[in-house]
Amino acid sequence: MTTELIPIEIDDTPDAIRATLKETHPAALETAEAILKRSPRRIFIIGNGTSLYTSMAASYTARQLVADPNDALVFAVPAGDFRYFTPAIQPNDVIIGMSASGEFRDVLSVFERLRGQCLLVGITHVPGSSLARLADHILLSGGGPSRVPVMTKTYASTLTALHLLLLETFHASQAYFDDLNAVADHCAIALTRAKQIIPDLVPAVSKFEHAFYFGAGNAYAAALEGALKMKEMAILHAEGSETWEMASGPATVVSDKSLCVALYTGESTDSSTADTAKHARQWGARVLEVGPTAPTGDWHLPVEASIVPSFSSLVLIPPLALLAYRTARARGFNPDQPAWRERYTSQGMTHIIGE
Repeated sequence: MTTELIPIEIDDTPDAIRATLKETHPAALETAEAILKRSPRRIFIIGNGTSLYTSMAASYTARQLVADPNDALVFAVPAGDFRYFTPAIQPNDVIIGMSASGEFRDVLSVFERLRGQCLLVGITHVPGSSLARLADHILLSGGGPSRVPVMTKTYASTLTALHLLLLETFHASQAYFDDLNAVADHCAIALTRAKQIIPDLVPAVSKFEHAFYFGAGNAYAAALEGALKMKEMAILHAEGSETWEMASGPATVVSDKSLCVALYTGESTDSSTADTAKHARQWGARVLEVGPTAPTGDWHLPVEASIVPSFSSLVLIPPLALLAYRTARARGFNPDQPAWRERYTSQGMTHIIGE
């Protein structure tokens, strides 16, 4: 019997978060000190796909921590967009490049071109990668090597490393670090609950033609990543939207052939997400609510809300990744050996981890 690798890596996620918190914190502190010496006005975080959604998720941490008009502004930007439409770079700017493999071409191109012009920080899962060679400072996420082509534990570990860096850069209180440390336990609990619930969901979920994920704030970043997991694993059309954007374009095509996934973080904006979810149910869709509550009363994957809302995606994504994997198997696909790998590499995207 062939070993299923992706579920193993999903199960490894809590330990990958813990390992990153322990192993990466010294580098995060040292790098934050280097950033602060420059008194930056702009910090650009660049990545592609999962690494972009990681950048977006962590940017909400910076928004929460900015307390002074003179604090640096943090921007999450697609790596390709930044490569070809680079803003005028100042010596005190900081560019943080996200690449789990350390080999994504657009991030590397930016770093090669801008070496010596500003501070370059890399966050990767692979020691000795090209990104590690080009960066002025490098943060290595923990949890051991990845053997799968779809980012699962590496999503969580690289995001944890980025959160650590931003917490140190913006002088976060100990309460932030304490809550980030609690995330691994919340993640483990969410996965245990998901394993009990997902087998009952998969027969129905695997038959949908469309999936629409939505949420507000950090849950929006999680919605993008959750939809990507469903596309890459289950080869099912899936979109991620911000709660209020879901009310326009996606709302026009929601029907009984759709799964709608509403993501909650425990913030006041959850009420707007719940309103959109209730409308989707009225339009005939089945609604899966992921978070501490399920106001629509349809399907529910319980996930405990973080005290710091910007950490929520670390807990929301692993159950969604497991759902995507089990849905893929029910649809006859093997995400450990995806057919789309050739489509990625044919475009020069040769950085996919896992062989």
